[in-house]
Formats: sequence, structure tokens, C-alpha cells
Amino acid sequence: MDQVLSSSQSFVRALKASSDPPDTGGPLKIEIARAAWDQQSFHAPRKAEVIVDLILNRFVKSPELQSVTDIASWQLLSDIITPSRSTKTHSWLAPLVSRVPFTRVVLQFFESVQNATFSDKCRDTRIAHDCITILWPYCISKANIDLLLECFGACLRLCTKRQPLDEYVSDLVKIVAGSFHRSLSTSTAKKKTFSSFIQLYIKDWISSLYNLSTSPDHSTLFECLYTSGIDCLFNLDVLRDSKTEDTLFIAFNDIVPEIILPSLPGIFSSYIQALRTNRNAIFGHGSNQKVDSSERFRETGLHFFTLSQQIFNKATDKDQSWTTKALLLDVINQEMLFTGRHLDTEKLFHGMVNSIFVEFAADSQDSFESVVRCLTSLTRIDYRLVETVLPDILSQLLMVPGSVEPAVELLDIILQYHVKTRNVPLYIDTLMSVSFRETVCGHDCQKVYERICHSAGLHPSHLDRLGKCVHEFLPLNQTITTVRNVTKRMGTLWEEYHSWSRSLDEDNPRKRRKVDNGGSVNGAANGITLRFSTAATFASVVLSSFSADLVPKESQQELETLLNNFSSKVVLHSLSKMFKGISKKAEKSLWSDEVIISADLRLRYALDLQRSPTISVDAKCSSKSTQRMLESIDVISLPELQVELFRTFFISTSTGQQLVTLDTLLRILESMKPAAFNILHMVIQRWLPLIEVSLQASAAQLERFVHILVSQQTCSREGSTGILLDQALSSAEFWELSSIRSVLLTFIDKSISEISNWATATLQQQQLVCSVYDLLMAVPTEYLSRTLRLSLVKRTILLEQTMDSTSNAHFLHTLRVCVSRIISSTDLSDNLMGGLAAYLQHLHTNGASGQETMELVRLLLKWPSTKFLLMDESLGSNIQGSRRIVTQGAPNEKFLHPGAGYLQTILQYSTYMSIFNFGGLVKDSERAEGYTLQGPLTMLAGGAQIRSLTCHLFPQDVPVLDDQAVRMFAFATTAEDEETGFVVFGVLLEEFNFCAASVRLQRFETVIAAYVLLANRKFIVGQGVGSFISTLCPTLSPEIFEHGLKFIVTSLEHANADECSALVNLLSILLQDSPQSTFHIVQHFVTQSISIFNDREVFTKVVHLPALRLFLQRCRDRPATLRQVDVSGVWLFIAKICAGAQSHNATTSVETFHCIVSITTALVRLRRDLVLLTIPHLGIVLRRLIQSMQSPRPSLGPKQSALVSRSLPFWINIRDPLGVEESNALSRLLESLNTKNVVRKLTTSTTTPSKAESLAKPFSKHASYVIKAYVESLNNPLCELSTAVRKELQPGLYALCGMMNDFSRDTLMASATDAGEKAIVKALWKEYEKQRYVGKG
Repeated sequence: MDQVLSSSQSFVRALKASSDPPDTGGPLKIEIARAAWDQQSFHAPRKAEVIVDLILNRFVKSPELQSVTDIASWQLLSDIITPSRSTKTHSWLAPLVSRVPFTRVVLQFFESVQNATFSDKCRDTRIAHDCITILWPYCISKANIDLLLECFGACLRLCTKRQPLDEYVSDLVKIVAGSFHRSLSTSTAKKKTFSSFIQLYIKDWISSLYNLSTSPDHSTLFECLYTSGIDCLFNLDVLRDSKTEDTLFIAFNDIVPEIILPSLPGIFSSYIQALRTNRNAIFGHGSNQKVDSSERFRETGLHFFTLSQQIFNKATDKDQSWTTKALLLDVINQEMLFTGRHLDTEKLFHGMVNSIFVEFAADSQDSFESVVRCLTSLTRIDYRLVETVLPDILSQLLMVPGSVEPAVELLDIILQYHVKTRNVPLYIDTLMSVSFRETVCGHDCQKVYERICHSAGLHPSHLDRLGKCVHEFLPLNQTITTVRNVTKRMGTLWEEYHSWSRSLDEDNPRKRRKVDNGGSVNGAANGITLRFSTAATFASVVLSSFSADLVPKESQQELETLLNNFSSKVVLHSLSKMFKGISKKAEKSLWSDEVIISADLRLRYALDLQRSPTISVDAKCSSKSTQRMLESIDVISLPELQVELFRTFFISTSTGQQLVTLDTLLRILESMKPAAFNILHMVIQRWLPLIEVSLQASAAQLERFVHILVSQQTCSREGSTGILLDQALSSAEFWELSSIRSVLLTFIDKSISEISNWATATLQQQQLVCSVYDLLMAVPTEYLSRTLRLSLVKRTILLEQTMDSTSNAHFLHTLRVCVSRIISSTDLSDNLMGGLAAYLQHLHTNGASGQETMELVRLLLKWPSTKFLLMDESLGSNIQGSRRIVTQGAPNEKFLHPGAGYLQTILQYSTYMSIFNFGGLVKDSERAEGYTLQGPLTMLAGGAQIRSLTCHLFPQDVPVLDDQAVRMFAFATTAEDEETGFVVFGVLLEEFNFCAASVRLQRFETVIAAYVLLANRKFIVGQGVGSFISTLCPTLSPEIFEHGLKFIVTSLEHANADECSALVNLLSILLQDSPQSTFHIVQHFVTQSISIFNDREVFTKVVHLPALRLFLQRCRDRPATLRQVDVSGVWLFIAKICAGAQSHNATTSVETFHCIVSITTALVRLRRDLVLLTIPHLGIVLRRLIQSMQSPRPSLGPKQSALVSRSLPFWINIRDPLGVEESNALSRLLESLNTKNVVRKLTTSTTTPSKAESLAKPFSKHASYVIKAYVESLNNPLCELSTAVRKELQPGLYALCGMMNDFSRDTLMASATDAGEKAIVKALWKEYEKQRYVGKG
């Protein structure tokens, strides 16, 4: 190795040798190169170029590019070409890479990653990624589209076979895909690229999209590959060929359908968008074209959909196939491709509808949603596609579960169509005539019935919309016809069922037993029952929703007769017949009869709801029928019928007929049958007063009812049964029922009193108590008697003291919240105080914490605290011991023991705060070895809260913090104690508010000094402290306010930069929220501060931003307080900070520029009267602002850059010039010179209102000098103004041109020093003349 590196010639000769290693048994070439690069003392001409050339040629010339997998080669290449190691490689790197087919290296790299021959370690792929990222831009400059397509294909193969990709490989794939995309957009061989892509890479593209679509981490990669492939498939050159779609689908036929289906909707949508974008070029109008271009566009798009059926026919996953069809149909609908003229497509759509019915007939639950979604999309495209098969659709939707959202959406679309076409009666007739296939009815009829009841057709949302449409959109002239058709249909169905029932009674007993068991004699018989029940549901909605009052008067009598005949001859008659048959079979009723009865009772209830002053409908059952209903309540097995019966009983009872006893109701509810939940829900929602008033419940019955309610919570607090209890307890009506309320509260008291020791209680007792306390959380405390409140508090406290706090944390939380709720609304008695003191001791002993515990302690101490706190010496000892905890804590140990919050809460509401002397605490901590201020600071946090809440407990002449303590806190805290500084300052402000008048001036100085100290340490949250000061300022007296301003202004004359920044910020806050009667004081100190800003260099070089913020505040928010001397001082300050400087900041201060522009704008718009006397100063400021917009030209030498830098202000760095936003703001400032505004100054009742004027005329003589600055900046050979900056400045420059007259323009032209400036002026004026409004049009 030493011999090889002895000279540059031997080094180059070794690397150029034909064999590797150059010498037998010697080091490899890559090892020689690594040693030469690492050895800094070895110098060889163009060493880096020689080594890079070796590595790249080694990558290319090795057998099968095996060297691509060599990590050492990649590492060495990265070390050489990475800019951090070599910043001047670009001059030789570009020609070197162009001589090597580097695209082949990238191809082989992707292949090696795909085949796992390349290391899959993230570090290794990062090294290769860095190298390829640097070399790839040089490579693609001479790469043709075919090579880039080949690289793109390698990326696709990698994404197809390798998952997941690490971030570096993924980034390389995006780089290559982006390069191919950009090259394709400028390529002239797009059709050839399309053919190659279709033949070689279409399958890999689809497979990669399929793989990446399931990975959310690769969403950007998916978008990149998808966009590149789409632009290759659907560019203008390709779309001009009418056979593009056929070629594409021929290639799709070779791909597995399950892979292509997820991507097909996106491809179809992109295809349509590409056609729409290039529609004029593809379907342009011509003399020989007979078809409109829009129609050709639609036909071409639909042709794609037609060809896609080939893929669907081959697919085996039906659910995915239907989902994809629905998405394609959504695209057709969104793009409005189908217009009804395309007969082939319409035929295809009808075939899809037939296929949908075949899927319905197969009754596959898994594919219901996708099939219905497809049908919904077809209906949305054109309702006429499904209009002829609407009855069949409605029949099928009655078998689709209501949880299938597309089914409910489909019904809504159909209903809305009938509303828009005013055909609601037709839709109702279709619903009433719905039928079911015999294959469906031949199954277990009870299961089919349950399925229909939970179907989309009977979904509550659909029934609600149907009812609203009937009420709002049913035509008045069709109301009677609709009601007649509904009642006639129900009468016909009843006759069919009655005839079947009579034939069944006359038949042999075997069929009777079969029907009793829920089977069927035949499908038609079950169909009658299902049709009647379904039609009755729709009829109930219609009969209860139509508006009888809006029917013409001449037709109201006919309507009343029609409804009464239907009620007496169909509904009531069928009920009488049915219950008469049930009474004969006392042991068990027929299931089909129960379904019919349930439907009749819903119809009867709907008729009863149809109340109108002009129409009277008699829907009351006879006494004999109601008696039979009551007798058959135990025989009924259908849950829906039991609910309907009890609703009928409740309605009858509310009208004065007591048909059902409370014992019957309670017996049903206690049985826990399926109907019990629905009946209880109905009772809670509507019939609670009925139990207490009409049914005259006894105490024992009410107790049973309460037990039923509580058992719902005990059985399933998380489930739906627990919801019933929540609904009852959240109802105001429930708590107004005195008898039920009294029984419930008695039950709560009795349940809690049964257990006094948690440890000895049984599991059942513990569960009951937990349920009762959960119940108590919802009880309004206003309904608890004083005796019960005190009893509950006492028992709860005793119960908690017997519990284990670790294993019952949740229950303890409930107990403490309950006690807090009761105490907050209760006047505690004296005999309970001792127990509360012991309870406080218990909380402290057990380390109680948490928000609910602190709230409980606060409430306990809310009552005469001194009286009962002194009753228990242990509390006093605990509070006294807190000082020892603070001062004797271990060094650097935070004061976070469990009782800290407890002690702070105690101190907030007691007089024991006086035992703490924070000065003493600080001194004790300072004397301690390894002292820490964490303890005193924690107690100080408590002191801040105490001082803000109970200041009357402190003597006004005894401060919590003296000057020494403030200094210690300011300098001893660390960066993690930002909140501590906030607390210290809050305590100081509270001390100032309550200190004696004789020391208020001195204390205010302490506040100002503390603000400066803490602000310098960066421990104060500016906004929060600023709000404290803002709140304090209006309450200050003029004497204290003036003294504070004088103290600040005097300090500004000799303070350092950090102190000046804090003082100026504080001055801004004080001036913004000044007290009343301090106008002249504010004016005086504003003038004095402006003078100091101009006199001291620290403000014009370092602390310029706080000063500018102060100026902006006065000019924008308080312009009336400004005087002429103030404006002159502001112009002088701005001119100083905008002047050129020798040294500059590391970064450009954009805020400084915007502050200057905002100050100038405010003065121009609000105090024109003061600016008029200082217009030359305004012109100077505008010139310097325009000059600050220039930036140096690229590739300037050091001396030239220094010349440009010295012409710019110190707050602008030439490497970070001002941009577009700043030029926009400056342009708006120039335009404001033309804006008319009213002066904002102090006026009296006798002052004449000022006239709105602008500065255009006064400033016209100075506008040319401002434009001159722009011309000079643009003509400067060392500087430039970017196109975007010049574009944003144009409106402001045009405003200046508009102010100038011809003489000023000629003067500006004459002042031009060379031809360049004259050309710039001419071009500017020419553009101004083009856009100038001349009063025409």
C-alpha cells in the first residue's frame, strides 16, 4: 500500500490497471482508493475525480453489475461527492457522469433491492440514496425517454415485489418517477412510450398501485406512480388515437381482475378528466363532423365503461366487482356522461339491473351493501332506469337490513324523485302493493318477519321522511284519492287473510298444529300475513301524516266518512274477530293472528292521531274487545303486540277508562321478557304520570317500580337498559312526581344504611351500594331533604374511611363527588364539624389527590373554617409541619408529595398562612447544604393563589416578598422554572395592590425592577405578564403612573441592551393602558422616549424592534396623542436604522421592514396634518425602503458583495434579501398616498369636521425622487430586483406616476445618468400609460 501511495503516478497506474487487485496478493482497487482518500497527506492531481471515475466504471463494468451491492464502494462515493466534504466537485462531476451510463447503475440497484441482494439495512440504503440523489440530476440531462421508462419500470417491479419499502428507497422511486414524468411531458415520442408501457410495464404498474393502496405510509409514493402512469396512458398524442381504449383493455385482460379492480375507478376518472381537458383538440368542430363534440366526448367515456365489463365478467370476487361497478357509475354520474341517447349503454344498464335482482334472489348477506350501492348509483344517474321495476326494488329492500346505508339512501332518492315530480301518491300506492316471493315466504315465517321489521324499507329514517313528504307535498286534490286507495288496499288484504283463516279453521288439525308452531301451510298464506303487516306500517304513516285541515271543505265530509268506515269495518272489526278467536284458544294464540292484531292496533293508533276540528274519527275499541285484550295479555307471545296492547291500555286509561291494573304492568316488567324493555321505555317517555295519578299506585307498587328501574342499572349499566334509567333521571317530569320521588329517595337511604363497613360487606351488598351511588350522582340535590343530606354525608364519610384507596379508586371518586354535590347545597350542622375535621385528617393521611378531592376540601373549608380547624390540633400540626417539609427536603428534590395540593387548599381557606415567612424560608434554604429554592417556590405558588383570593387575611404592611427575595428568585431559578418567575411576578403585583399608600411608589419600582430581571432571564411568559400589567395600569393613580414612567425613562438613559428591551416593552404596556387624566403625562414621556431612542446608539443598532413596536402602537392605536415633534423624531429614527451599515445581522429581520411600513402607513392615513410639514422626510424614508429591496447579483466577488452589503441596513443580510411579501407591503404604502382619509386628532364640539383628503398633491413634487431610487436600484450593475418583486411594486409605482405632472416626468428623464436609466423610465411610463384609466368605457 505504501508503494502505491508513494506518488500520484503509481496511484493512478494502480487504479487504471487491467486486473483487480493490480498486484497479485495486494490490496483491491477500492481499498487503495479508500486509503488514498482517507490519507490527508497524500496529494494527487484531481484525486477525487479519479476515484469517482473508478467507482462508477467499476459499477458498470463488473459482471452483472455485482459491484452495485458493495457497500464500501457506495460509502466511499458518498464521502467524496457529498457537499459537506467537497464543495467544488460540480465542475468535473457533470461531464464524468455523462460519460458513464449511470442509469444502468440505478436499474441494477433497484433490481438488487428487489432481489434482496442489496443490504436491507436502513443505513446502507441511506448511503446509496445520498449518492444517487446527487448524481441523478447530471445523469438525466442526457438520458432519453426510453432509458427513463426502463428505470420507471424497475421502480414498478420493485414496488410490486418488495413490501414494505424503507423511506430512502421510497424517496429514490419518487425521484425516478418524477424525472420520467417531466421528461414525458416534453417528449415527442409519447405514442411510442405508450406502446412500450402497455407491452412491458402495465401489469407491474397495476400491481404496484394495488400494493401501495393498502399502505397509508406510502400515500405520496402511490400518488407519484399513479400520476406518472396516467400521463403516460392518457396524454393528448395517445388520446387522439380512437383505438387507445381497446389497446388498454387488451392489456388489462392479461391481469388478474382482483388486482385491477381497486384501481379501475381512479383510472376511469382520470381518463374522463384527460378527455375533458383535451376535448377541443380531440373532438374539435369540423365541417365534416355530424355529431356534437360534447356527445362524442360522452360516447367515448361510456365506451370505456362498456369495455370494463370484460374485467367484471372474469372476476370471481362478486362483492369487489359490485363495489367497483358502483364507483364507476358514480364517475358517470359526476361527469354527466349518460343522457338517455346512448342505447347500447342503456341496454347495458338494464342488464345490470337484472343482474342485481339475481344477486338479491341469491340472498347473499355479504354482498348486499355493494349490490344496493350499485343500484343506488344507477338510480342517481337516471331514475327511468329503475322506474319499471320499482315494485320489485321495494320488495327487495324490505329484505335488506336497515344497517345497509346505501339502501336507506336509495329509498331517499326514490322518494325525492316522486316529490319533485309531484307523484307522491304513486309512490304510496307502490309501497302499499308490495309483495314477496314465495321462496321467501316458504321459509321460517317468524324469522322473515323479524328481518322485514329491521329492514331498510321500514327503517325509522325512511318512515319519517315519508311522513314529512305526505304532510308537506301530498297534493290537496289527491289527498282523498290517496286515503281511499290506502284504506281499500288494507280492506282487501284483510279479506284475503280472513278468507285464509276461515279455510284453515275448516281444515284438519294437522295443519293447525303446523301453523301454531310457526311453520306454514304454503308460501302464499305467509305472504298474506307479511303483506298485511308491511302495508299496515306504511298505511299508519300515511293516515297519521296527511293534513285533514287543508282538504277542501266540500270534501271533508267524504273524507270523514271514508276514515270512519275504514275504522269500523276493517280495523275495529278485525280486532274484534281476532280477539274473539284468541279467547276460544285460551292456551295459545296463532302467530299470524298476533301479527295481524299488532298491525291493526298500529292502524287504530294512527287513526286516533288524526285529530282535526272539522273531521272526527271514532277509533275506540268496544268494551267487549278491550276486555278480551286484557284477558289475552298472558297468552300473547309476540313482543310487538304486547307493546301495542299496553299503549292501547294507557291511552284508554288516560281518557278515563281504567282497563289495566298496575300489578299487571309490573308483572310484565319484572318478567324480563323481550317486550319488557320496550314497555318500560314507553312508560318512561310518556306514561310516568299515569302510574302515580290515574292508576293510583300504592307505596308497595311504587317500590316495585323503583326496584325495576334500579335493576336495569345493576344488570347492564353499560348497555341499553342502563340508558332507560338515565332517561328517567334526566327528566324533569320524573322528579316532579312526588310519590315516585319519595320512594326512590327512601330506597337510596335504605340501601346505603345497610352497609357500614366496606371490608365486611358481601359482594352483592357492595354491588348494590355502587349502583346506588351511581344513581345518586344523577339525583338533583334540591330534591334531597336536609335530614337525608346530612345522613348521606355522614354515612359516606364513614364508609370511605373503611375502604382501601388503591383497589377502589373509581368508587372513591364517586363517593367524593357525591359528598361535594351535597355539601355545596347544604348548610352543615355544628355536630357534624368534628367528623369533617377527622375526614380532613383522613384525606391528608391517605395522600388524597385529584381535582375532585381538592374541590371537596375547598367546600369543607368554606364554612366557618377557624371554628372547626382549631377543634382538631392535628390539622394545625400538619400545617406547621409543612414548613419543615419545605426547608428540610433533600437537595434538588421537588416538593411533590401527595399532600401538597391538600395543604395548599387548607392554606387558601385558613388563617395559618401567617405562619409562613417566605423571606425566612429563602434564608433557611440558602443556609442549608446543597440548598434548593424548589420548596419555597412551591409554597410561593400557594401564596400567589392565597393572595389573590383572601388578601384580607394578610396585614397590609407585611410583604410576602422583600427586595432580597425577589433578587434571589430572579437569579437562582433555572430554565425549567419558567412558571416560578410567573408566580413571583404575580405575588409582587398582589403585594402592590394591597400595600400601604406610603410605600406604593417604592413597591412599584420593585415591580418594574422585577419585571426587568425576570425578563432578562427569559423566565416570563410575555403575554401572561403583559395581561397582568394591562389589568393593573387603569387602576393606578396619576402620581404613581407618572412616577413609574419617569423611573423607566430615566433607566433607559443608562441601561444595557437587554434591560432596554424589557423597559421598552413595559413602557409600551403602560402607555397602551394608561389611567384616566394622564393624557399630557403620556404625551410628555412619549416625546422624551423618542428623543432617547435617537440619542443612544443601542436603540438604532440593537434594540430597534421594541422601539419600532412602541412607535407602531402610538401611530396606529393612539394617533391623536402624537405631536409634530414626535413625528419628526420618528422619521429621524427610521432614517437612521434604514441607512447603510458596515456590519449586518446573521439573518434578515422581516419584522423590522413591516414595522417601518406599518408606521409610515399609519402616519400617512391617520395624521396627514403632521406629515404635511415633514414631506421631505417621508420622501427619504420611501427612497430607503425601495433601496432596501435590492439583492446582489449571483457570482459576485467578495469586494463587490461588500459594496452591495454596505448600501443595505444592518438588519438585512445579502444572503437573505427581502421578498415578494415585503414588496407587496411597500406597494400598498405607496398606493395609500393617493387614498383620501380623515385626520384622527383631538376635537371639541365646536371644531369643524375635517375633510377627507390625500397626500397626492403635496407629495407630487417629491414622487420623482422616489421613482429615481427605483430606477437606480434596477440599473445598478451589482444588484437586481427580481421579476416577482418588480411585479408586486408596480401598483405603487403607478400611483407615484399618477401624482407627477409632465414637468416632473421630464425632470426625472433629464436626471437620468445613462441610457439604462432612461430606458427604465421610458418602460415604466409606457406600462403606466397602458393601464391608466382615461375616462372611456
